[in-house]
Amino acid sequence: MKILKNLQLTVSSIFILLLFSSRVTASELSLETNSELGLNVIPSLSLNYKHDDNITNAKTNPQASNLIEIMPALRIEGKKYNTKFTLGYEGLQSLYSENSDNNYTDHQLQVGLNRTSNRRHQLAISYQFNLGHDAVNMGISEGNEQVTAPTKFYTQQVALSYVYGSQSSKAKLKPRFSFNNKRYDKKNSSYTPMADFNEYNYGLAFDYNIGASLNLLLDISNRVTNYQGTANHKDSNNSLLYTGIHWDISGKTQGIVKIGYEKINFADSSRNPQANPSWDIGINWRPKTYSTFNINASQKIINAVTGTDSIEADHKSIGWEHTWRYNLSSSLAYHYLNETYQHSAREDNSSTINIALSYQLSSWLAFGLSYEHQRKSSSEVNLGYDKNIYGLTSSLVF
Repeated sequence: MKILKNLQLTVSSIFILLLFSSRVTASELSLETNSELGLNVIPSLSLNYKHDDNITNAKTNPQASNLIEIMPALRIEGKKYNTKFTLGYEGLQSLYSENSDNNYTDHQLQVGLNRTSNRRHQLAISYQFNLGHDAVNMGISEGNEQVTAPTKFYTQQVALSYVYGSQSSKAKLKPRFSFNNKRYDKKNSSYTPMADFNEYNYGLAFDYNIGASLNLLLDISNRVTNYQGTANHKDSNNSLLYTGIHWDISGKTQGIVKIGYEKINFADSSRNPQANPSWDIGINWRPKTYSTFNINASQKIINAVTGTDSIEADHKSIGWEHTWRYNLSSSLAYHYLNETYQHSAREDNSSTINIALSYQLSSWLAFGLSYEHQRKSSSEVNLGYDKNIYGLTSSLVF
């Protein structure tokens, strides 16, 4: 009866949201006192019914279950003179009919402030808090058959960025800094302090316009990671140098191509540093106003959750979004990830296919169908899985 109790609480929350939206008119949700002051409040809700044929991501003896996803969201946007403010919240509750131990509730809160002064100075500050989870047999519970419930954690990020140079300037200077941390709930059966960390990122980018919509760039960054429970064994310093181009041809194509070199050093002198070529490519192409392609590719060194020091991650993806008519659209995406574990013989290959069809019944209500296929193989014989997720989706914007 646990799932019924959770569903009753959720339905109550949805009713309150619907009641709020019914009492607030569209004119009240978009307040305009003058050209320099405005406020938009946008609540939304998604309700999805899905079938997952492998809810524990198991290599053998998969367990299937139907599930309900409830995703409330609220976004507030404000502007006063040269300052913009955003506040956003997103929630996700998943309720499984066959195994309530897999139920989880995630929360995400975002706050942002952007200020432009004298046309040459732009400052942005943001904060994000996530209360999330690792699914069974993922993250720190990977390969641990004793773990039968999601592993809870929270993350925080504070980011500060500055741009010197106006829109018409030939050159722009962009320093940045961010702090991230991650903490797992100590009540998790798979808890290990080796996965808790603090991370400091700082960098400097330089853009130079060489004509029309094309810019040259130089990007230098550094990432310092301090782990909480490893006696400095996994603490690392990751340095990266990129050069490349980015462009923006309005209505047609936008993109960035960065190629460089990356090196990671460890505080423990017995752990050898790693150095590799690195790249980061993102291209958005719109051959027609109603059709868009997205292509991404990257190779980077990322921190391992547990076990080995670091992972060389090679990621590729392609997506296509198409509007067939004013109220009917579709999306198709493919993602591939190769992970080579440093100081280990382990290598993983993962792929995901997403297909979605959406029908816009009215300006505030849409229905859809979705399908997702995930596959993971690993040189570790006890890891890897296949799964399919079928869904009926709905989205309401009040």
